Amino acid sequence: MASYFIWKNINSQNKNVHLWTTPSVIRPEERVERITIPGRSGELTLTEGEDIFESYIQTVKITVDGLANIPDVENWLTGADEVTFSTQPHLKQNARVIGVVTLEKISHNMNRWSGDVQFYCDPIKHLRESQDITLTENGAAIMNPGDLAAKPRITVTGSGAVTLRIDSNVLNIPECESGWVVDSMNEWIIADGVPIENACSGTFPVIPAGESIIQWTGNVTSLTISPEWRFL
Repeated sequence: MASYFIWKNINSQNKNVHLWTTPSVIRPEERVERITIPGRSGELTLTEGEDIFESYIQTVKITVDGLANIPDVENWLTGADEVTFSTQPHLKQNARVIGVVTLEKISHNMNRWSGDVQFYCDPIKHLRESQDITLTENGAAIMNPGDLAAKPRITVTGSGAVTLRIDSNVLNIPECESGWVVDSMNEWIIADGVPIENACSGTFPVIPAGESIIQWTGNVTSLTISPEWRFL
């Protein structure tokens, strides 16, 4: 199968752009601080936090068919968006095209041009197609297929005092209203698209890699989870 990338929801093959080499599969570097202590061999390594990684550059070597196609391709390979590489076709990640995209003639006529494109990639990838999960059974199991803990958005159908528990994380909402959203990524409660201050206490739920049990108390009929599974 030919190598490709998807940028701005357009497959490179549909732009008459072809890849000379297969895109690399890159595992991001953990963000650390290295401290040298006088009189001690080696270094002391301190991590910035759990699951904190560095962005990286993914370079792809492309060829473009036809001189007339170059302006369109150059205008396409700009800015920031989501990118998918054919080596991991089920995943996407935020990225920005950086550097100069220079195309040079590689054929005797003007029909084939070649150059490098650099994508500055966010280290965390997500599924290209992700579905919400609706739970109606208290104590149901959920499987996180990703490499890292997910920080979901959970929409509550119910009202009154509600407690959510995923493994050891417990969040208390004293006066919940149906349709409120628990946003674990930003650590706030959202009502009608607007964050609410001081609406809860405890720890916002995360879903560790592997299987977890989701429990609740209160007048809850269902939870709708937008998990945003995370991959390296």
